[in-house]
Amino acid sequence: MKRLPLLLLVAAAWAVPLATSAGTRSGDDAVRRATEMLARGDTTGAIDVLEHSHLDSQDNPRAYILLGRTWRDLGTIDSRLRSQQVLERARLRFPDDPDVLVELGRTYFAQRFFPDAIGCLDHALDADPKRCDARYLIGLYYYRNWKRLNQYTDDLDAARRHLRSAWQCDPSNAAAARLYLYACYALADTSAREANQMVAQYPKEGSLQLYRGVLAFDAGQYDLCGRYFERGLALLPPDERAVYDDLSSVLPANALGKYQDLGLDARSAFIRGYWLQEDPDPTTDVNERELEHIYRVFVSDMLFSNDWTGRRGWACDRGGTLIKLGRPLSIDHSIGRGQDGHIETWTYERGGELRQFLFVDEFLNGDPRIPYDDDYALHNLLHDPEFTSIRSPTADVPGILAVTAFRDDDLHASLYIAMHVDADTVEAHALPGSTNMYLLRGALFDTGWNREGGNADTLWTSQLPPRIDSSGRSLEFVRRVSAPFGAYRVAWSMQDEHARMRALARGDADARRFAGDALALSDVLLYDDAGDDHPAAAGLIERGGMRMLPRIERRFRADEPLRAYLEVYSLGVLQGECEYEVRYSIYPGKNEDAPVWSEWAHAIAGALGFQDDDPVISQSFNRKTTEHRASEYIAIDIGALEPGRYELLVEVMDLNSGQSAVQHTGFSVEAGTSARR
Repeated sequence: MKRLPLLLLVAAAWAVPLATSAGTRSGDDAVRRATEMLARGDTTGAIDVLEHSHLDSQDNPRAYILLGRTWRDLGTIDSRLRSQQVLERARLRFPDDPDVLVELGRTYFAQRFFPDAIGCLDHALDADPKRCDARYLIGLYYYRNWKRLNQYTDDLDAARRHLRSAWQCDPSNAAAARLYLYACYALADTSAREANQMVAQYPKEGSLQLYRGVLAFDAGQYDLCGRYFERGLALLPPDERAVYDDLSSVLPANALGKYQDLGLDARSAFIRGYWLQEDPDPTTDVNERELEHIYRVFVSDMLFSNDWTGRRGWACDRGGTLIKLGRPLSIDHSIGRGQDGHIETWTYERGGELRQFLFVDEFLNGDPRIPYDDDYALHNLLHDPEFTSIRSPTADVPGILAVTAFRDDDLHASLYIAMHVDADTVEAHALPGSTNMYLLRGALFDTGWNREGGNADTLWTSQLPPRIDSSGRSLEFVRRVSAPFGAYRVAWSMQDEHARMRALARGDADARRFAGDALALSDVLLYDDAGDDHPAAAGLIERGGMRMLPRIERRFRADEPLRAYLEVYSLGVLQGECEYEVRYSIYPGKNEDAPVWSEWAHAIAGALGFQDDDPVISQSFNRKTTEHRASEYIAIDIGALEPGRYELLVEVMDLNSGQSAVQHTGFSVEAGTSARR
């Protein structure tokens, strides 16, 4: 009888480890089964398995952690509360377990119990200083808190410190690296060296490529910026990339409907054309204006995206204002009355006048909005086009471009691009006595705004002597480009060797009519006779045995003859001979020149509208030739014309085939006598 208590005691001693071991095996098995169910999408089954796994009898918190995480990931108010209850039970049993503390901290984050979350995470770091995820979450809290409060930098500085520690602790955490750089940028901290390091470390992170491009843009390194932006955009998901391509945020409201009605291909061409027309110099590979837009979209997302509301920075009112108008001159913060909450006032300077936008954070969630009863501010914002803030160190000098198209063979046309620039303006901006050469660049774009070719060379100033006329001194040069038959937009620039000045001009060329066998005319070239002694280095047009200096600005004095040259193609041959009639007429001009790089509204057929008027001068004559192509030179005495604008219309009829073709060009007559030489 005395041995019985001893036997019972021994049995009891064995019962404890056996029960604990069984509970551990049961918990591990439940975690394994629940994980498999979650992988299959069976969340309800996984929760049921975990809740019936005897959580309180297990000697590790794995089942608690998985159950708390699963409840939290459902994202409802009730599920987050259940996650909190499960993990708080786990904390009571495992008070110093860093896994439990970090997971509970995440749930407190989701519940927006931020002091409790930070307390858990700090406790986790006390228990295990190598918990990189805890460091990251603390940094994320301070970063989001700065976003919510908008104004104060204490949180931002703490975010920078903790996010840097998290990245150094866990180099694989690209999110910590990215947010650390964002915090540096918001604090105006120079971070180019670390940005380079992170771009190399995470080469597939498009946001880091874009961030590095932002730093290059701020430094005026547009070539470098363009390379980073190109790589970054290529790495973005399609829906994010589309935001950078979309023009909805930059077009005025009256143009937005037309843009949104375009098909996919037409919209792509519209976008290319928009940025080329905005480009300070389309002859270069870098478009500073388009880079500025990408810069603004990225910076608006970096500074104004809001995790509490889920709004991306480019979709909020402050982001839209930044994208359209750029950085404000100043930002003032104040506290409103009653329900107004926190107020930001952005001030811009436009044309010597101050313009302000008011953003009210009524709910103190970090997403201030323009009050929607403020119709005046909203109207202005929606109806303004995008405004550039780029201030180029290069002085922009206006230029005039004349593009003349001739047919060379069955496939190609010659485009003679002639440019006229005021010499006194060029010399006023160039370094005195140091301009030894000019850099000439050109680019051709088709009607879909795809680049089809270009040209670049240099010219010694001694090869480009100024020409003198009644309006002053001018620099003029001509370049020839061979191109397939088609319609083109042309841009040409002239820049001094020190990049102190840049002259830019644009023009249109249409060589589509040369394709096929129908009768066709070249463009009408207005020219001066170059003579045999004129230097050819700057470029002359030499065709049909003539050496011609284009009259680029198309202005004449009353004592000057109007000389015109054109070529006739695809004449019909009858008995070995071509016969055709030429008629030229001069009509008073009705309108100013059509703007270059317009849609092709100024078509050849538009000239026929003049035939209902009486010409000021008209003459016709017949020609015969044995060639399918003929050259025509016309010299007209314009002394009888009053000062004003005129249109020269040239019509050719093939007397063998009966076909006719017409070309025209505008010119102006000014009072006074010529001083051209």
